[in-house]
Amino acid sequence: MKSQKSILPEAPTNGSSDACQQMLERGRRSIAGGDSSTMRVLPYHIPLVADRALGSHVWDVAGREYIDLNMSYGPLLFGHCAPHVIKAVVKQISERGSQLGFPTEITIRAAEKLQQLFPSMELLRFANSGTEACASAVRLARTATGRRKLIMFEGHYHGWSEAVFNRYHAPLSELPAEGFGPAIPGTTGMSSGIDEVIVCQWNDLDALERCLARHGSEVAGVIMEPVMANAGLVLPQEGYLQAVRELTLDHGVLLLFDEVITGLRVAAGGAQERFLVTPDITVVSKAIGGGYPVSAFGASKELMEQIVSGPLFHGGVFSGNAVVMSSTEAVLDAVLADRENIYPALETITARLVGGIDEIMTRHGVPHQAVSCGPLLSIMLTKGEVAPLANYRDVRQHCDFESYIQFQHFMQNAGVYFHPNQFEPMFLSTAHTTDDIDQVLEHVEEGVQTCLVR
Repeated sequence: MKSQKSILPEAPTNGSSDACQQMLERGRRSIAGGDSSTMRVLPYHIPLVADRALGSHVWDVAGREYIDLNMSYGPLLFGHCAPHVIKAVVKQISERGSQLGFPTEITIRAAEKLQQLFPSMELLRFANSGTEACASAVRLARTATGRRKLIMFEGHYHGWSEAVFNRYHAPLSELPAEGFGPAIPGTTGMSSGIDEVIVCQWNDLDALERCLARHGSEVAGVIMEPVMANAGLVLPQEGYLQAVRELTLDHGVLLLFDEVITGLRVAAGGAQERFLVTPDITVVSKAIGGGYPVSAFGASKELMEQIVSGPLFHGGVFSGNAVVMSSTEAVLDAVLADRENIYPALETITARLVGGIDEIMTRHGVPHQAVSCGPLLSIMLTKGEVAPLANYRDVRQHCDFESYIQFQHFMQNAGVYFHPNQFEPMFLSTAHTTDDIDQVLEHVEEGVQTCLVR
């Protein structure tokens, strides 16, 4: 399988990356590839092995400091080492235990508070990762409807389980001209589970209408990121989510929102609050845990009855782990207590960064598109001036990935970290200050002139 990592240049090693490179070489003697996630050790990364972090900054093993615009791929809404999260976790570990093996009150409290932000989750279950929760949500949809097929969207990622791991960054030449077609397995070694998945072009209502007209009676659910954030950041076009909701209701198909990234990010109640569309099944993760491994899936009482007394099994030794629940409760308490101030402040600081980068790149004639939704943002370098990117095919066709990597390398060497893959968005937190943003913009000015001005 040809992947992007096979066609992009390997990263240079210089400066403090020498110490990081040596540490990775040590790691490769015990960990396959040097780390337990491929996305952290891609060939075009400048090696960065983290030693510690605080607030909006991270330090590598050589002592080099970076302004962190990655925030661990999104979970750290309140930054690294948030004091209220640390206090809650230490109290739980030291006074009550980390893994109790029984139902706990703290899990119940966390669920009650999550329900306040996501009323569509009348009943929910906790799990350990977005992958786990998405897999369970799909099983729930199939059990409740008695149907097998699932509709997903190009460029959307729902974890690496057998049920949903399609090749979401497929080359354009492998995508169907009709706008929808069978899923392509996301890796070797998969079972035939993915054969029941149809992948459709996102933000294209006509393609979804035709897909449902042909397959609707067999489809259990339509699952999507309500804001596409795994192939750059692409917002739903006006009215699209509402129209999808109507289409699914017309065909008796369940609508699943994967809010692993958008939950507590684009609004306290996620994309369903921001865009006023209520799905049948919701998955949340990342930001609800404050840096601890947690996810949840939930739906109406009627649907979740399939787990309560019906045929659907859900378990997990670490599901609802007490330490994780203490962190989750601390995050939810903070959001519930101060959401009226937290989110406007995040919007303001994001606008400062996005607006500043947009101004710099526009002034220097660098083709790009700057997009944000809450404290979630993406700067997509393009090969020329193009219409607003509306879906994965647009991103794949028009984005300049190699220039973005060169720009990211400059920024990392200057002390600003974001992921070198243009498909990955940036994340801000309440720990980011205007001084952080202004420092980033100073380096963007230098980086644009050095790397991007032709």
